[in-house]
Amino acid sequence: MSVTRHGRPSLQSYPIWLGSRLVLKPILTLWPIGAFGLRPLYLIDEIFALGPKAKGIVRDQITLAGRPVELSVPSRPSRRDDASAVLYLHGGALVVCGLATHRAVAGRLCQDIDLPVYSLAYRQLPEAGVGTSVSDAYQAYRELVLERGFKHVVVAGDSAGGFLAGKVIELAYRDGLIPPAAFIGYSPLLDLDLGSNPDRTSRSDAYLPIRKLAALRPKFDKGPIELTGARRIVDVPAEAFPPSIVITAEDEMLEPDALALVESLRSGDVEAELHSYSWQVHAFAVLAGRHPEAGNAIARTARFAKAAIEAARMGRRGLQQVG
Repeated sequence: MSVTRHGRPSLQSYPIWLGSRLVLKPILTLWPIGAFGLRPLYLIDEIFALGPKAKGIVRDQITLAGRPVELSVPSRPSRRDDASAVLYLHGGALVVCGLATHRAVAGRLCQDIDLPVYSLAYRQLPEAGVGTSVSDAYQAYRELVLERGFKHVVVAGDSAGGFLAGKVIELAYRDGLIPPAAFIGYSPLLDLDLGSNPDRTSRSDAYLPIRKLAALRPKFDKGPIELTGARRIVDVPAEAFPPSIVITAEDEMLEPDALALVESLRSGDVEAELHSYSWQVHAFAVLAGRHPEAGNAIARTARFAKAAIEAARMGRRGLQQVG
């Protein structure tokens, strides 16, 4: 299959990669995952919330399906389609991060795609398991298409948010809803049981330790809402997927699953692209505004999604919402 490789990394890439390998990876390897270790992690998002506000973006705090959402809209005059939007699902291994940590990537995507971006604060561990996170993401999508009148919703996410985006695609297909107009995955987690895969290693990954994912795996099935359907996004039928674009860091632990997904989609005649960037860290798009490769990746995905929205708009005139 065809993978677009992006070499010649910027000078900023090397210290970020090495710093992650030498500092962040040992910390993540040793960090406890009991209640003592997980509960204080909300402070990370609180700290990021104190950062400077992005220019060119108007933000508002709203709710979707009862969950907090940060809505980002470009402040400049726009000719955007009022029937299109982006649902963004942040990463963080389903235990950490939130709206503030991912404000930069959501804001940059908002500017590049010239559409409103709904960034969702879904429930996660230790409060709730993956089934609940999936339910929050899917119910937010349902509200966008069934109550707020959006006909073309791009689902996007990084890392664990990529898994949630894949589940939204699966559930929309199951329920006969208008499918997402496009899928954007930045280093998406595509296999919930990756940590127990004996053929997988995190030896070449800049900071993700596979043993930590293995330790988290039993916690993923915590309620209150049970996870149903696929645990591997590659098991979702290809016909459920819209045009999809995936960004990975070369040789990161999650890249083989991204390769498998894109290969499956292309075999099913679904438009799909995979772009692999050398000397990058997992989910490097989150570094938007401070890193050239992050800006390049987001701009590339925005162009892809805009083309997919236009194709969906031309092909769905008169389509009625169901579900």
